[in-house]
Amino acid sequence: MSPLSGTSLRARATGLLCLAGVVGIGATMPDARAQTESNGGMTQEESQQYRDCIKLAQLKPEDGFESAIAWRDLGGGEPARHCVAVALISLGKYEEAATRLDALAKDSTAGPGVVAGMLAQAGQAWMMADNLEFAWRDQSRALELVPNNPQLWVDRAMALGLAGQYWEAIDDLNAALDLQPDHSEALIYRASAWRLLESYDLAMTDIEYVLGREPQNVQALFERGKLHQIAGDKDLARRDWLTVIELSNGTPVADAAKANIEKMDVRTGSD
Repeated sequence: MSPLSGTSLRARATGLLCLAGVVGIGATMPDARAQTESNGGMTQEESQQYRDCIKLAQLKPEDGFESAIAWRDLGGGEPARHCVAVALISLGKYEEAATRLDALAKDSTAGPGVVAGMLAQAGQAWMMADNLEFAWRDQSRALELVPNNPQLWVDRAMALGLAGQYWEAIDDLNAALDLQPDHSEALIYRASAWRLLESYDLAMTDIEYVLGREPQNVQALFERGKLHQIAGDKDLARRDWLTVIELSNGTPVADAAKANIEKMDVRTGSD
């Protein structure tokens, strides 16, 4: 039984990513096309077919699903099965996609890096399906195979944070940062966790480090806006969120920034 047993994503909407308001679940979904480089047994023609299948699955998922099924039935093997799962993710059928990715990882004859990638992608799909327990399980299995991959530590921290286990999430983020000290995503998520633990100085230190290197990182700007708001600096919070909107209008993080400005204005008007 995992430490996240029985935890619901919606029931824990105060988790790391939701309160951070930075990105939606799956924003760090591993790029499925990266699997192409690891399928060394494919010919050049098969590799191109795989890339084309993945592109279609992502851009036109219904057509991609049908194409991937047909390819699988013609003996497309693991690449075709993976493409089917990618199409299902694009179609929003996250539980079915995660189940297929789990089966593919179990059956795969590929090396540990490829299998870990499948498990990581399954973990992301399980999070999108509201099943944090299975997400944590698959992410842990991936880390057992490839413990030196910082992104895998970040992925598991996401599930822990969504479950409200912020200290455990920080432990995983620290592991990622030990491997890659300038990992911006890990630093931003750690800042969110520090904020939720009310360690605001530590949160700001992580965010300012990211923004010192990436002044237009909208996730970091959004998080800094939250910290300014908590400190009572509404003008600074507004400035950061307006910058987020300017840089990424139409994205989830921009929508969250707009919502925060509206809420802040409502509260200010009632003071």
